Amino acid sequence: MLVVGCGKESSEPPATQAPAAQPAAATPEEPRARCVPVPFAASTPVPEASGAAWLELEGTPALVVIGDSGHDGAYGVIDPESGETRETGKLPLGDGAGEDLEGIAARGGRLHAITSAGWLRSWKRAGDGFELVAGPYALGPVDLPSRGGIGDKPPEGTGMVCDARGVNCGRNYEGLCLAEKAFAKGPCVGFAASKADGHLYCIVEDGERLAVRYAPRIRVTKPGAIADCAFADDGTLWVGSNLFDASQVYRVDGWQDPEHAEAIPFAKIGIGFSETLAVRGDVIYRMSDTGSAPSLMAKFRCER
Repeated sequence: MLVVGCGKESSEPPATQAPAAQPAAATPEEPRARCVPVPFAASTPVPEASGAAWLELEGTPALVVIGDSGHDGAYGVIDPESGETRETGKLPLGDGAGEDLEGIAARGGRLHAITSAGWLRSWKRAGDGFELVAGPYALGPVDLPSRGGIGDKPPEGTGMVCDARGVNCGRNYEGLCLAEKAFAKGPCVGFAASKADGHLYCIVEDGERLAVRYAPRIRVTKPGAIADCAFADDGTLWVGSNLFDASQVYRVDGWQDPEHAEAIPFAKIGIGFSETLAVRGDVIYRMSDTGSAPSLMAKFRCER
């Protein structure tokens, strides 16, 4: 796993110091899948975990997690079985955009990360680190003001991207999810998750770059709640929310036809102030962004 975060790093606390990760009980009105916490490292020393992506490193899957602004592209590579942080470092960021990395996804062997303002960077593995191969570039016309705040209110109109240095502005993107080519059969190759209005916005290929579109889009939840989105290895699409939505995980059915897709509540599972989401098989990973280091982590096995 790669983790990028901000704040002063501290040593990883023993597992007994982390709050227990517990799935919320289902109510009669809202049946959900059963998810059970399984053994996993309680935290990673990389602060403010804000996004995660699967990447094959040395022939085995690893979870690459990035953090929030203020940490110059810090990352960590985490063992998906034990939760051990095997590698930490800094992603090269280049010039021309802010460092508020919020979501990360892998596609075609490369990592792609989005800022809250709607700017993208791409990296490939190089030696024992990563090389910046594209960006930073805007995912569309810069047509939104860069006023920040907490980013929980949708902007007026159809604008999609803020100024390069904007933070928590406009759509306030919190997650990025990209489908591998075998699953991308519809108009979108993936989605950018907007915290400001609770929607997933279509990501398309635009030549050698990616771009975000106002439509088609998928409504998931209320403003201020979306925390991340992720594709599983079988092509299913998932969205995780934060504490303002009780750390809900949604399964998005029919995402290849976004205008008719449906976000289905799956399970209320998380850790701390749940942000990062990753899914593989019947396992769901969640990590917490509480503005400092370390970042809490939890792993759940779910009946799907």
